[in-house]
Amino acid sequence: MPKRKSDVTILREHLKQRHVEVYGIDYVSNNYAMEGRNLKTMIAQYGVDVVRQFIDACFADYRPTRDYPGLNFAFMFSYQRARILPRVLADEKRRHLAESHEEQTSSTNLTEWW
Repeated sequence: MPKRKSDVTILREHLKQRHVEVYGIDYVSNNYAMEGRNLKTMIAQYGVDVVRQFIDACFADYRPTRDYPGLNFAFMFSYQRARILPRVLADEKRRHLAESHEEQTSSTNLTEWW
């Protein structure tokens, strides 16, 4: 049976792929151990889906400069988290409320028919 990739590994691969897609250059981390700890911390607190949405929102928000042509998770965690994460969490909450409302509406409609 093949070994399942960890959530941190999956998100690191996502970071690398998105970095090449968005900026056209390879992803570079200052410290992979610290990056792994930060990813693990955020995953434990918010879950993989929210962290992936946070990463994607950071890529969408960041404008590269000549001195800083790319982005890494250390920058996201240190400098973008306070500004972008609340927006991601609010979007996620709205999505869950909409799904919950949709489920309640569906079950209510079914009971009306019976």
